[in-house]
Amino acid sequence: MDPRHRVVIITGASAGIGAATARLFAAAGAKLVLAARSREPLERLAATLPGAVAAPTDVSDPAQCRALVELARARHGRVDILINNAGVGLAGPVVELSSDDLERALAVNLFGPLWLMQAVAPLMRAQGRGQIINVSTVLAEQPLPYLGGYAAAKAALERLSETLRMELRGAGVSVTVVRPGSTRTEFRARRLGAGGEQRRLAPPAVPPETVARVILRAARREPLRAYVTVGDRMAIWLARLLPGPVEALLSRAITWEPVAGPALPRPDAPPAQGHGRDNL
Repeated sequence: MDPRHRVVIITGASAGIGAATARLFAAAGAKLVLAARSREPLERLAATLPGAVAAPTDVSDPAQCRALVELARARHGRVDILINNAGVGLAGPVVELSSDDLERALAVNLFGPLWLMQAVAPLMRAQGRGQIINVSTVLAEQPLPYLGGYAAAKAALERLSETLRMELRGAGVSVTVVRPGSTRTEFRARRLGAGGEQRRLAPPAVPPETVARVILRAARREPLRAYVTVGDRMAIWLARLLPGPVEALLSRAITWEPVAGPALPRPDAPPAQGHGRDNL
């Protein structure tokens, strides 16, 4: 779908991949409704993009998700593209995962996108046209040690995306999953700085603008799934071809040394906005 003159909702838009995506879609002529928990950076970004609307939103709240979609509809009369990009990280051994941390990660990474899809799908069906782009991760296909909770949330999001695509078949609404690998963002730096993960394998991270370009291309071409780099795609292919050796390699390359500090940012800490894909 050509983004020009289209109404586009982008979550996690105050920084990282979300902010880079907003800039690219604005340059392509889209009418933007930008959502994130951090009001000030969100409003600063919106002020630099012609016609963009800042809508401070916590996607872990279903009422706020519905209000976001209603704001876009009230402002522009329709919603053409939803980009579910907001996310929080979760690192730690599976046997030590806190249910509170996991529930908080699921609320943002799984339930938030679900509530937004449920809100926009009827509008798009009535319009006869629309697109949902869910920013996932290569971890949804091949998890890494100590990122199991995060990978589980994204794998569940992908299964919902695929099911919704089948259920909307014939309605003119497409559903695309974008699978980034490692991306250079504050989101990534915060997680790596707070956890006890030790890596002997660290592929280079791409800038958020690279992921944003893939999201823009996905909007135009409407594929079922999009990868950011050839390396990401090849890593998944190799994991499918040689699952045992790949798991053995990853278990040796990534270890965990417990350190003080939460697996997720504290509720009163500045939120990690945007989708700082940090999975490799």
